[in-house]
This record gives sequence, structure tokens and C-alpha cells, in this order.
Amino acid sequence: MFVRTAAIFLLLFGMQLMSSGAVAHQSPATNSSYASSTPTGDAPLQLTLKQAVQLALKQNPQRVISQILVSESQRNMQISRSALLPQAAITGRAALSQYNLQSVEAGPRAGAGPYQFMEAGPSFSQTVLSLPQIRGYQIGQEGVRGARADEQTERETVVSAIVSQYLLVLRAIANRDAVRSRVALAQRLFDQADELQRTGIGLNIDSVRANVELQNEKQNLIDAETQTRTTKYSLAELLDLPREQELDVTDHLDFYDLPLLQRDALVDQALAQRPEVRSLNSERRAAKLATDANREQRLPQLGFSGFWYYQGRHVDDGIPAYTYQLSLDFPLFTGGRIRAEEARAKLEEDRVEQNRRALEARIVKEVKTAFDELTAARAAVDVANLGFKLAQDEVAQAQRRFAAGVTTNVEVITAQDALARASNSQIDALFRFNLSRADLAHATGEIESMYAK
Repeated sequence: MFVRTAAIFLLLFGMQLMSSGAVAHQSPATNSSYASSTPTGDAPLQLTLKQAVQLALKQNPQRVISQILVSESQRNMQISRSALLPQAAITGRAALSQYNLQSVEAGPRAGAGPYQFMEAGPSFSQTVLSLPQIRGYQIGQEGVRGARADEQTERETVVSAIVSQYLLVLRAIANRDAVRSRVALAQRLFDQADELQRTGIGLNIDSVRANVELQNEKQNLIDAETQTRTTKYSLAELLDLPREQELDVTDHLDFYDLPLLQRDALVDQALAQRPEVRSLNSERRAAKLATDANREQRLPQLGFSGFWYYQGRHVDDGIPAYTYQLSLDFPLFTGGRIRAEEARAKLEEDRVEQNRRALEARIVKEVKTAFDELTAARAAVDVANLGFKLAQDEVAQAQRRFAAGVTTNVEVITAQDALARASNSQIDALFRFNLSRADLAHATGEIESMYAK
């Protein structure tokens, strides 16, 4: 009877052990819409990774601020353009005056007036040629391009933060589920040791060892559940969710095949696509335009202005009066101001160029590092999967030897510890694989297109 009971127990134990290794190969959820976009009572907000990224790009404060900066740069460009466009105004004046001609003009009369006059009409001006103002408008255009590139940089940063935090949540959940499986396993092994002790086959020390292992796994479960909740809090903060809104994720850590990647091609792609590079290119062009604008202050500037007024002492006795004039300004001596401003603008060009070189070096380092980490992570997943399977086999064999009375449960406890380490290694390998793939996408400037579209 005991042999039959042991055989049934081993069969059930083997089935449970095989199911505990399924966490590494679940496929991600493919929901195409949010379960909820606003708090609905106590129902948690269910989000896939793609949905979390899209939600963050919609309402993350840093992303919104970057959009505001784009609008500000557009207004600055419009302000600089306005100096090149015609200016017009309507003017109207009326006055009552009296003069002492003896003191003002030394005339024969003591005074003139009082008399009144009025005038009203349009005035206008137009810059015909001013290269510094044209350069100012071009600098404004580059400012808009740079602000848009900065916004894209912020979007990439937000996506990277969301993906990293979402993967941390998935790792915490996978770790929690793995610990739950180990708690169930430890409970069964403790029950087995306790049953063997009651039948006189096992020893009390075997039951104590099994109970110690069970309590350790229960403590690990408490920590894993806490870690799961706290990582969700951090994700909710990045998503700017209402404080009463609970959050849950629907994807799982997964391993998937990648196309063959060439490191040099990825470096070239990053240097061409990274929004930081586009922003710095706009800054470099703006610095060059500023140098040209300062140098071109030495050139003449041509303007046109005038007015057409209706002038008279009264409304019914006025006549048209007008003035049209061209102005040509040609600076001769500015006390060294133009030379100093040109030198300052040239220094700004040099600063931007040094920033460009530093940025390119950083991008090359990030791409190469992410590429090597992804390559290592792909190999680590295979090793971790094999290690987990071997640890499962070790636990099963140790449990059978203990049930047969060949050894104490020291081997079982040792195998349990090895299984726990193998499970953690498997989860960490999957996490590093997914994270390194996201890091490589961020390094090459395509993380938004990969996770948000």
C-alpha cells in the first residue's frame, strides 16, 4: 500500500514540477485597446506594453512640456519673421498750442496762438534689405527644428523609461509566480517528510529541514509580492495615473528570435536617426547663421517708410500730407562691438562642434554596449533554460531517493535551493534579453517605432 501511495505521489509531483517551468515561454498579450482609460471603481487598469507606451506619450508631464517648448520656438520664429514683413499703423493727433515767439524765434511778436491742429492717417515701414534680420528668421527656423528634435528625444526617453519599468513589473510578477510554485513544492516536500516521520521511516530532522525550507520560501513570497506592488506604483507614476487608479499588466516575459544584426550598420543607423544628432545639427546651423548675422552688420541696411495724413486746423479745412522716404544705414565705427559679437558667435560654433563630437562618441559607445549585451543575453537565455530543466530533474531524483529511504532529505533541500537559483537565473536572463533589446532600440533611435506603433 505504501509503495502504491508513493508512486501516485511521485506522478502528481512530476506533473506539478513540469508546470512550474512554463513561465519562460508564455506569449505576450495582443490586446488592441485599453481595458479602461479612466478609473472605474476598484477595477485595475489593464495595459499591454504597447498601450502603456501610448498612454505615456499622451499624458506624461515631461512629454507635454517638450511639446510646449516646440510651440514656444514656433512663436519665436514668427516674432523674428515679423521684422521682415510690412509694418502699418493708424495715427491720430489733435493739439492746442501757444508759443512765445520772442523767446523761441526772437520775432517781433510776443506770442502766437493759441491755435489748434489735427492730423490722422496711416503710417508704414518696410525693411527692404537687412541681412542680420534675415539671419534672425533663419535662426528661428532652426530653433523650431531643434525643438522638434528635442521633443522626439524626450519621447524616446519616456518610451525607454516606460519599457524598462514595465519589464521590471513583468520580472517581479514572474518571480512572484515562481516563488509561489516553490512554496507549493516546499509544502508538498514538508508534508512528505512529516508523513514519513509518522510512519517511522523518516527522521524528525528531515521534517525540521523541510519546514525551514518552507518558511524560507514563504518569506521569499512576501518579498516577491511586495516587489510586484511597488514596481507597479513606479509604473503608475510614469504614466501619470490618478492616485486611486490601480494598475495591472497583461504581457509576459518572452523570448523571441531576432534578425541578424550588424554592429557597424547599427552604429551608422544611430548616427543618422538619433534625435539628439538632429537637434545638435540644428544648433550647429543656428550658430553658423549667428556668426554670419554678426559679420553682416557691417553691410548697409535699406529701409522704406512713410505716412499719409489728413492735416488741418479743423476737420473741414484739412488737406492731405504725406512723406515717403528711403533710408540707407551704413555703420562706420561701433567701438569694436561687431568684431566682439562675431568672435563670440564663432566661439559658440566651436562649442557646438565639440558637443557634436562628444555626442557621436557617446552614441557609438551606447550602440556597441547594447549590441554586446543583447548578444550575451540571447546566449544566457539558452543556458538558463537548460539549467532550470536540470534543476527540475535534480529535485525529482532527490525526492525519489528520499522517498525510497536511500538518503535523508539533505539532497532534497540542496536540490530545492538549486532549483530556486535556476528559476531566478531563468527569469533574470529573460529580463536582460528584453531589456537589452529595448536598450539597443533606444541607442539606434527607434524605440518609439518599435514599442508604440
